[in-house]
Amino acid sequence: MTKNLKLAIVLLVTIASMNVNAQKKVAVKTAKPATESKTTKPTKQETMDWIAGKMKENLLGTLGDYRHFVSYSNGIFVYKKEAKINEWYFTTIDLNKVTGMNNEYSKDFYISGKGLVNTVLEGKEYGTLIDFLSISGPNYNDYAAPFNFTPDQALVDRLKKAFTTLIEYNSKQKGADEKF
Repeated sequence: MTKNLKLAIVLLVTIASMNVNAQKKVAVKTAKPATESKTTKPTKQETMDWIAGKMKENLLGTLGDYRHFVSYSNGIFVYKKEAKINEWYFTTIDLNKVTGMNNEYSKDFYISGKGLVNTVLEGKEYGTLIDFLSISGPNYNDYAAPFNFTPDQALVDRLKKAFTTLIEYNSKQKGADEKF
C-alpha cells in the first residue's frame, strides 16, 4: 500500500467514527415524576370545599318547600327557603365552626359546633342560632336536616371521614401558657 492510500484509509475511518459518534443520542436522565401518596391529607380548604360541593348537590326539598343554593365561600354555605310568598329564610352553615360529630356507632349522623347554623328571615338583622345539624340517619333529636345524604351510604361514609378531618382542623390547639 502506498503511503497516500494508507493516509486516505485512516482519514476515512476517522471521519466515519466521528459521524457515528455524532449520531449517537445522548442519554438524558429525567427526574422521576413525584407521585402523590394516596394517604395525603387534604387541606382544610379542600375539605370544606368538597363538603360544600356535596351539600349543594344534595339540598333537600319537597314540592313547594325547596331549598335553593345561594352561595359558598371559605367555609360559609348559604341556602334559602321560602317562608311565604316573596319572603325567604336564609340559612348559613359555617363549616369553620364544626367541632364535633355524633358517636360513630349511632345511625343518626349529625355534626355540631357553637353557632354552626344561623337562620334569618329576609330583611331581619338577627336570626336563630343552632349548634347541631343532621347529616344522615333517622334524626332522633329532630335537628335541622336540609340535605338528602341518607340514601347513599357510601357518600355518608365519605362525609364522616371528611367531617372527621375538618374537626381535626377546627379543634382548638392548646396555647403555650395552658397546662391542659
